[in-house]
Amino acid sequence: MNKKKFSSLSNKIVFSIAFVSLIITLVVFIISSKINKEAFHQIEIEKADIIAQTIEPLIAVNIYLGMEERINQTILQLTENPNILAVKVLKNDKLIGYVESKEHKSSAKDFFVIKRAITQPNTTKTIGELVLTYSNKGYNELIAKYKNLTLMLVFTLVILFIFFGLYVKKLLFPLREISKLLKGYSVNKNIEVPFSSQNNEIGLISNTLNNMQKKILQYSKKQENINHFLEEKVNEKTLELSMQLYMDSLTGLPNRFSIFHEIAKIEDGALLIINIDDFKEINDFFGHVAGDGILKKFSNRLKSIFKDSEFINLKRLSGDEFALLFTQKPPLQEFIYIAEKLIKDVEKMIFFHEKNEISIRVTIGGAYQIEGALEKADIALKSAKKEQKPFLLYDEKLNIEDVYKKNMEWVRKLKKAIKHDKIVPYFQPIFNNYTDEIASYESLIRLIDDDGNVISPYFFLNIAKKSRLYSTLTKIMIEKSCIYFEHLNYDFSINLSVEDILDKDIVNFIKEKIQTHNVENRIIFEILESEGIEKYEEVFAFITQMKKLGCRIAVDDFGSGYSNFEHLLKLNVNYIKIDGTLIKNLDKDISAQIIVETIVDFAKRLNLLTVAEFVHNKEIFQKVKELNIDRTQGYYLSEPQKNTINN
Repeated sequence: MNKKKFSSLSNKIVFSIAFVSLIITLVVFIISSKINKEAFHQIEIEKADIIAQTIEPLIAVNIYLGMEERINQTILQLTENPNILAVKVLKNDKLIGYVESKEHKSSAKDFFVIKRAITQPNTTKTIGELVLTYSNKGYNELIAKYKNLTLMLVFTLVILFIFFGLYVKKLLFPLREISKLLKGYSVNKNIEVPFSSQNNEIGLISNTLNNMQKKILQYSKKQENINHFLEEKVNEKTLELSMQLYMDSLTGLPNRFSIFHEIAKIEDGALLIINIDDFKEINDFFGHVAGDGILKKFSNRLKSIFKDSEFINLKRLSGDEFALLFTQKPPLQEFIYIAEKLIKDVEKMIFFHEKNEISIRVTIGGAYQIEGALEKADIALKSAKKEQKPFLLYDEKLNIEDVYKKNMEWVRKLKKAIKHDKIVPYFQPIFNNYTDEIASYESLIRLIDDDGNVISPYFFLNIAKKSRLYSTLTKIMIEKSCIYFEHLNYDFSINLSVEDILDKDIVNFIKEKIQTHNVENRIIFEILESEGIEKYEEVFAFITQMKKLGCRIAVDDFGSGYSNFEHLLKLNVNYIKIDGTLIKNLDKDISAQIIVETIVDFAKRLNLLTVAEFVHNKEIFQKVKELNIDRTQGYYLSEPQKNTINN
């Protein structure tokens, strides 16, 4: 009977159902056990990763702002989550934050670690690493629940499995929703994470995320305020630098840079450059403080004069130079009238410094076209200075620009000649009128051009003075002349200007070279009588130094200036070289003869030797001898030569 029951259809069905159920249960249990264990583990990893992902921006802000001391305070909140055992924050592999829960040690190895890179806000640059130690406690609890449910599923079969699946899905739903929300997260976007009312891990995570968002938002606003503050400071500094670039700090006027900026915008205008004459003397006499004060007052008076002129902009170009930029071209006669009236107005101005009245004069150069206005007005100003005119308007017909270009070409030639050692001395003999023998030589500067032509200083000496090459030429002549005469038994002379004498560097150079080449007792320095020789103290000091070394002194071009005899009395010289303007017509000009006789008589009373320059024919040479002039120099007897000649 038992066998029948066992083999009955119902039993088979029951057995089959039971067997199938058992097999299904076992299969489901084995498969689902394997699957769900991995799923549960993945869930815990996702939960840990979400926490790491959520806390990382806040930590990144702290690191970026240099508030590393707040990191422990921030990550300490995470340990309120019982599943978080420890949190580490690394920067450049260096530990800068670490907290751990009480359960960390007791959990032994029952945990896993999540590592996440910390990136700089709003960039992908890695600035640190977050290490999260997460407990397997939740995972173990889920596995236990799963096992219990599986036993129940043996009795409830497939239906309970279905319900269990639905239950699991329901459990995972909040995490999936939170994950979806966090995908669209940004610092400035506030996301309200749901499920915060749940009294479980989901509720804790939701509350933690919402709190973190508030703090991140606060820090974000602070960062925005800092950025806004920095932007304002940068803008202020940019404006300040712009003002410094285009404004003159002394007078408050727009400077030279601003004039280039404005000229580029003007279609048709004009320009006047105003230069204060001899302003250096004011600085030298009263001091730079007084000079700066006068510049300020002068600029204020110019402002007052042109304050109602809508189309005239006042500028300060440099030290003592100002400019009037006409943004609209006035009629030519009005333009000239403004310049000439300004000159008269300035002459009426009186400035005071410590009860001293100071008056100034100006020279003005004008350009009546805006193209190249600054260069043309400057050329006109320099030409006005040279011609001693108060005002000059640039005019291409005057060939001012050609002269300027020619001067620049000579500067180029001079620099090239200096570089390639083409500045050389030529030697002109000076004869003793009583013995007709050579008494000495004068070293005269020459420039050898690219074609081998010998160029006279007439063409380049003034240009050298203006271009600051003159002192270099003086040094070349001194050194080469000393070397040449070092082993010759002749006296020789070199020309010096008062500028050379006042230059300490030149004076020291002279001392060094004449002593190095042992020519102190044979060198004669010829000082031009017409070039500031009235600066007696400085000139006399130089003469005294040189005479102590054994050198001799001659006054050159004597008779060309004024107060000549006073010079002789004060300067203790050895020779007088009579100016060529008195000698060139000496055989015919009675007045010249009388002046020369007076000079010779005066010189002999002072026991000074006299030299006649520029003797160019026989008649003048004979007259020079008749007037008892001691020595003769000129083309009639010998031109300057590359080498000395025999008597």
